[in-house]
Amino acid sequence: MPTTKPDRPARPRGRRHSGVISGREALLSAALSCFARHGFEATSLRTLATQAGVDMALVARLFGSKADLWIAVVDHLAAHQAAGLPRLAELALLAETDPAEALRGFIRFLAHVSFEAHEIPAFIMQESGHPNERLDILVERLLEPFRTACTPILAAAIRAGVVKAVHPELFARMMFCSISIPMVPSALAPEGGRITPAMRDAIAEQAIAVFVGS
Repeated sequence: MPTTKPDRPARPRGRRHSGVISGREALLSAALSCFARHGFEATSLRTLATQAGVDMALVARLFGSKADLWIAVVDHLAAHQAAGLPRLAELALLAETDPAEALRGFIRFLAHVSFEAHEIPAFIMQESGHPNERLDILVERLLEPFRTACTPILAAAIRAGVVKAVHPELFARMMFCSISIPMVPSALAPEGGRITPAMRDAIAEQAIAVFVGS
């Protein structure tokens, strides 16, 4: 008597329901998470497809290759970052008359950005230790535009004596790390490792107390 195989749940096809993210968005989110945790080389397309809940064929159809998907992640982050550049421009203008308040605003802005995309620091760190074409792309499309936008704010604070910086570039890196690293979920953090909005605000105000004062 022939045996029958149990039915497998059918993978959803066609248009996704309203409110459900697209396959492209799901892949970009999964790719950022996997590249940040495991690095480019250790991340497979199969793992990405599984985490995103899509077919392997969709990865090739949308992005072509893992390298192209990595570049798409950088471009996605750059587009998200570009949306915040007008705020940095406002703070740079404020820095001309009130550098201390502009620096406070910048720290709160950086805390908000780090909270919304806490995987970015790890994503950057995965590439920073291995100079190659990917690092060049990361610097050109993501890091340099941000550095250019925030430099007037930090420079004004240094000139006004709001902060004492022996090495301005090193100071900037230390400040970024002091805000972005605590935003990474960790078992050592309160709230079971989750970073809450209240904790985000506490990190910002603590950084302000350290770098700017009252």
